[in-house]
Amino acid sequence: MIAIAFLISAVIFSGGTFAAPPAHPSAGPSEPRAPSGKAPAEAATESGPRAGGKSAKASPTAPKQAAFDSTRAFRYLLEQCALGPRNPGSEGHRRAIDYFSAHFKSLGLSARLQTFAHKDMTTGKPVNLTNIIATVPGKDPKRKPAVFCAHWDTRPRADMEASLMMKSKPIIGANDGASGVAVIMELANALKNTPPAQTIYLVLFDGEDYGHEGNIEEYFLGARHFADNLPAKDIEYALLFDMVGDKNLSLPMEQNSLKQSPELVRKIWARAALLGLKAFEPRVGPNVLDDHIPLQAKGIPAVDIIDFEYPYWHTLADTPDKCSAHSLGVVGRLAESLAITPP
Repeated sequence: MIAIAFLISAVIFSGGTFAAPPAHPSAGPSEPRAPSGKAPAEAATESGPRAGGKSAKASPTAPKQAAFDSTRAFRYLLEQCALGPRNPGSEGHRRAIDYFSAHFKSLGLSARLQTFAHKDMTTGKPVNLTNIIATVPGKDPKRKPAVFCAHWDTRPRADMEASLMMKSKPIIGANDGASGVAVIMELANALKNTPPAQTIYLVLFDGEDYGHEGNIEEYFLGARHFADNLPAKDIEYALLFDMVGDKNLSLPMEQNSLKQSPELVRKIWARAALLGLKAFEPRVGPNVLDDHIPLQAKGIPAVDIIDFEYPYWHTLADTPDKCSAHSLGVVGRLAESLAITPP
């Protein structure tokens, strides 16, 4: 990922004004936070680590929803990591496609493999990539569908490692890769018996993290292909879940999302507040180039839900012990609420 140099001066949210920081370099946070060290929580009915350990009850007017199982979501994260690195061309990559397909099909969902080839800009060799698209039918067939998505591939190289010997090794990608996918996989379970208001495409993008730093053309490969080959003519909105498993979860409003769809962002963060999910912070966060950018380029309102303040980003230390079931549950609970009662 790389950063782009624009600045949102301010955003009005729930009656308050929050000044935007300068565009954030995608090489990672300038002041990384230490992990909280908290054990994974079983439930996601709390507001998160910043709630002081107390349960925050949602307003009685909060939308009704089924239970998102955060423990099972964390199991999905572990199972992905057990496959090994899932970078294109690896054994883990090949096994992951079967794993994801089997999961969605076991729930009775249509799971389509969107395969395509990318010519590596350095070697000139073809790279085979696969998006996975599962369709959850909605109650209202006349309403435009929505897209809930995450990238499933992992970084082919740990280029943020200090050691030159380690920089060339592929990462496990517990948070950067497996966490967003775990939310999507468990959301499919949650929606099995509680249909969403509109048809939702659960999409797992390949090739998000393939590129070399500084060459934006080899990032977001799966999202680019999907945006050029949409499963429906009109998409109401898209939600991207990336790096959402951090134990010390902090989810400010991503700048590109705010710039394109300020009202949608406001509604999403307002819903999180209604549900008592304090990890969703009403402040402007980093400017991140991610899989939502190709969707935005097609005119689709797309919001990136991401905690980019993660000190293990693109390193070999991005492992499951840095993540928690609780964090997955916080994000999953919001996703489920939005699926059942759209923003």
